[in-house]
Amino acid sequence: MKKFLLIFAALTLGIVGGGCGKEDMPEDALKDIQLAIANQDRQLLESRVDSKKFLNDLYSNVTNEIADNIDKFHASYPDDPYFWNTPQFIRKYNEDHRLFYMSFVDASVNAYFDKETKADNFLNIFAIQCAKEFKNICAAINTKSDAAIITGNYATINFRVTGDDTPYGQFIGDLNFKFAFEKGEDKNLNELMPALVDKAELVWPETMLNK
Repeated sequence: MKKFLLIFAALTLGIVGGGCGKEDMPEDALKDIQLAIANQDRQLLESRVDSKKFLNDLYSNVTNEIADNIDKFHASYPDDPYFWNTPQFIRKYNEDHRLFYMSFVDASVNAYFDKETKADNFLNIFAIQCAKEFKNICAAINTKSDAAIITGNYATINFRVTGDDTPYGQFIGDLNFKFAFEKGEDKNLNELMPALVDKAELVWPETMLNK
C-alpha cells in the first residue's frame, strides 16, 4: 500500500501540473489540463496528454527518483523499511510489480473521469475510493503559476499549490515547484519527490495494516 500511495500522490500532482501536447504556449497547456481535471473532461485532457504514456513514464520516473536518492530518503525517514533497500532492489521490485500497481492507477483515473463506474469488483471499489480522494484534494487546493520561461523546446513554470482550511487542504499545505516541459519527457520529479514522500510519510502509519 505504501508504494501505491506514493505513486498515486505523484500522479495526482504530476497530472495537475504537467504535460504539453499541442503546438502552443506551455501556459495554455497547463490551463487546459487543470480545466479538464476540474470538469472531469477526459477528451480535453487527452488532447493535451497521452495519459497512458504519461502514467507509465511517470511510474518509471518515480521509481528512478526514489532509487537515485534512496540514501537521502533513508536519512530523513530511518524508521521506514521501504527506504532500507538498495537502489537495485527498488528498481527491480517496482518493475516486477508494475502491472499490479498500474492496474490500480489506471482504474482510479478511469473512475475519476467516468462517473458511471460501478463498484462491481474489488478493483473498481478501490478505484472509486481513490477517485473520490483525488476529487477531494483537487477541491481543497488553489494553484498559481508564473509565466513560462522558454529556451528553445524547453520551458519552465514556477507553480504553487496552496491548501485551504479543510483537512485535505491542511494535508497539502503550501507547496512550491518548478515544473519543466519538454517534448516527450517529464522533468518534474526531482522537484516533486521530497514533498510527496513527506506527505506519504504523514499518513503511512495509518495505512500499515492495509499493506
